[in-house]
Amino acid sequence: MQVGVIGSGSIGPDLAYGFVSAIARQPGAKVFLVDVRQEALDQGVARIDKYLAKGREKGKISDKAAAAVKAALVPTLSLSDLADCEYVLEAASEDLPVKRAILRDLEAVVSKDCLIGFATSGIPRRHIASEAKHPERCFVNHPFYPAWRSLPIEVVLSGDTKLGDRMMSMLKKLGKVPVVTKDVECFAIDDIFCNYIAEAARIVEEGVATPAQVDAIVNDAIGGGGPLTVMDLTRGNMLVVKCQRLMQEASGNDWFAPPAILEEKQGPWHDRSNPGDRGYDDALAEKVLSRILAVLMARTFYVADEGICALTELNWMSRLALGFSKGLLEIADQLGAEKVRELCAQYKAAHDGYTFTRSISDASFPEYLANVLVEREGEVGIVRVFRPEVKNALSSRTIAEIDRAFDELLADDAVRGVVFTSFDGSLAGADILELAKLPTPEACVEICRKTHPIMRKIEQAKKPIVAAVDGPVMGGGAEFSMACHGRVVGRSLIMSQPEVNLGIIPGYGGTQRLPRIVGVALAAELVRTGRMMNAEEAARVGWANEQTVGDVVLAARRLIARHLDGAAHVEPVATAPIEVGTLPDVDIGHRSKAVDAILVGVLKEGLAKPLDEGLDVEALGFGACRATEDMGIGMKNFIEKGPRSPAPFVHR
Repeated sequence: MQVGVIGSGSIGPDLAYGFVSAIARQPGAKVFLVDVRQEALDQGVARIDKYLAKGREKGKISDKAAAAVKAALVPTLSLSDLADCEYVLEAASEDLPVKRAILRDLEAVVSKDCLIGFATSGIPRRHIASEAKHPERCFVNHPFYPAWRSLPIEVVLSGDTKLGDRMMSMLKKLGKVPVVTKDVECFAIDDIFCNYIAEAARIVEEGVATPAQVDAIVNDAIGGGGPLTVMDLTRGNMLVVKCQRLMQEASGNDWFAPPAILEEKQGPWHDRSNPGDRGYDDALAEKVLSRILAVLMARTFYVADEGICALTELNWMSRLALGFSKGLLEIADQLGAEKVRELCAQYKAAHDGYTFTRSISDASFPEYLANVLVEREGEVGIVRVFRPEVKNALSSRTIAEIDRAFDELLADDAVRGVVFTSFDGSLAGADILELAKLPTPEACVEICRKTHPIMRKIEQAKKPIVAAVDGPVMGGGAEFSMACHGRVVGRSLIMSQPEVNLGIIPGYGGTQRLPRIVGVALAAELVRTGRMMNAEEAARVGWANEQTVGDVVLAARRLIARHLDGAAHVEPVATAPIEVGTLPDVDIGHRSKAVDAILVGVLKEGLAKPLDEGLDVEALGFGACRATEDMGIGMKNFIEKGPRSPAPFVHR
């Protein structure tokens, strides 16, 4: 794969570093970093070298990986070097004539199949691509700070379905999570963000509070570091000014006009040598926060009510891209609809031109799922877990939303089958931070008993349900997949039940369904050792119905279609008791002997019973782990040192 980034200024080197880190291991991979000035190229490469050095120093990047990144990065002064690129991202300027000039020169160099993206915070795609020879292959690709590791990237599509699919796939390969937005000024997140910054600047300009106080009040309430701290990090004052003017001109509303202080401010908002008093009283906090929240809520629900992007992704981006402690729709829910309406009405009374949309005026927020996307493709529904920043780990909220999503699709007569998957096919398992906080054996038993009926509902559904998974599918993710009637896996699958490495046993059915699928002997080895199984083995032993090198969701949809036509068959696991016999000897290595004894007992007792009763045996066994010292040791070790560090179990 060969891709290019044009511009080695503020954001280009970060984008190039992120892209090359994602693809450097691929044979022949190249990422070209282009600029017209050698000095800018040298500075960009120096920045990338600094990132690599820091990563190696912290042990996050191996010498081999760093060498691969350096080998794949190609700094160049020549646009013609991009001739063989599959994708080029222009990140040189926020000036529209400059973007059009670069596009004109670029189209003379690249092939007709090359995808072209434009990194812009606010200029609509229709303006940039208006003079393109091939506008159908031109897209807005709006990344966020820090661009080398921030996952979200807003995408404005061109209207060409095939090219749009290619663009979305390309960005995923380059390590991004693309989110489609409408072609409007500032798209979704920068509409919210820039107005938030502008309001913070107005508060300072009016003498209501100092920059230090504004940031302290906002960060203490909703996180994100504070708006003016973000401005210092990104040096983004003039970018916000440009975005505010774009929105002002498009709407004809002077409320969007940037405050003068944003243009006048030459240096940072905070003086590191004299940071100022961050102290504030309740009255000042209420005054500042009520204004900030009124602006955030008004612009968030403008984006929501206008359908500028999907609600789940809007909420996710507002947390991941802006750094708030929760997504803005979650913050709105926490405040309550009446409180939000009160805040906005109060602000409106004092600020001409400020408006808010129906969700606020009616005090009725739209329903959404924070961690799950519900889609429909013809007669097939898709339940897609959407927590890409944690490999789609299954928190309690996520599991409850999976339940809601299945209820919706199973009740829809137009849906004849359902695919269960995630953003990228990976399902990392239960949320370890949540499990570690379970205080008692009874609490551990309860979380299992709360989840088992959801999985049994999936299992007992009259419509065929097929899991489509790829990449790491661990613990609870594997267990939810086994509750489905069939499983299609991609070639990158790594399936395991790694719970014993944390000092616990599977609690969402792994001890009871896995033996019914692959046999007792293999299942016992897998759950007692946490050994990983790849796609080829998963297909060979029957864990997977199919292995595909292509799109796992598409393959799962086709399997459902064949099942409905009678050309294939998928079914839930058998519920009858199964013969256990003598379990084979297994070398459990460093793992807890105390937890292994619980696990062996659950296998023997649970499998001798019908599935429902066996699941309860498993829940009790999971609870018994809480009474061991080793569960605390395993959880603490995982949280502090990660999954690759063996826990020092004491076997008690």
